[in-house]
Amino acid sequence: MAEFETHRPISVTVAKERLQIRTDLPDADLKEILNYIDERYESYGKYNLETSKRMALLALEMGQQLFELKKRLHQAKVFKEQMDQGLKDITSLLDEGIDHSKDWP
Repeated sequence: MAEFETHRPISVTVAKERLQIRTDLPDADLKEILNYIDERYESYGKYNLETSKRMALLALEMGQQLFELKKRLHQAKVFKEQMDQGLKDITSLLDEGIDHSKDWP
């Protein structure tokens, strides 16, 4: 509950609807998000769809973007794990080489 209390109340307009929300986002970030939503919402106007269908299309588009980002994040994590393992292998080989060099006269 403490987390919710750190959010400030603010009034925003989304899809021509005025909403009261609570957020901890900085104003600049919130503005950027709202501008993106408005831009995408307006782009569906050419199809002469009612508001609920435009919002559904927007939700689908944003869901697709979210899942694409999750997929890319997973791929990046796998790549990082592979790189970490490669570094461990190289470090191990270097350590072995250093240990063997002590045996040289």
